[in-house]
Amino acid sequence: MTVVRTGPKPGKQTVTYFKKGGAAKSKGSKICPEGKAWAKRTFDTYPSAYANLAASKYCKDPNYAKKAKGGKRKGR
Repeated sequence: MTVVRTGPKPGKQTVTYFKKGGAAKSKGSKICPEGKAWAKRTFDTYPSAYANLAASKYCKDPNYAKKAKGGKRKGR
């Protein structure tokens, strides 16, 4: 006895990656929302290579964008 299928062919199954907590995360965006907001405020054109690079650095180190205010200058 042979089995004949009359429906559509089964499609590819997509893989979902889970973090330790169980929440699903897409693999596309690696820049945090705070970094995107900072880049939009800082750069004239946000979707650019320079803005994305700076936003990813901001996500890794939030002190990246902070300038040293005050203090003594060298040589004086």
